[in-house]
Amino acid sequence: MIDERKEKQMKIPKYIVKALERRVRLAIQLDNTCQIIDDFIIKNGLEDEIDTADFLGGVEIYVNPRESADAIIMAILNHEE
Repeated sequence: MIDERKEKQMKIPKYIVKALERRVRLAIQLDNTCQIIDDFIIKNGLEDEIDTADFLGGVEIYVNPRESADAIIMAILNHEE
């Protein structure tokens, strides 16, 4: 039964393996980078001025990365100390 299943298994193309490995590396880099930004936002009391979709793993980081970065930049520039 196991041998039969093995014969029917789809082979994973090398480009898919490489793409998955790259995705993992990039995800780790993104997580590390986001941690730096999130720490800055929290340390400087900007949490209430920035939509949570733009930090702490929010969806805007992935679907609108440029707009998300711009929103954070504007919040920092407009923050009154």
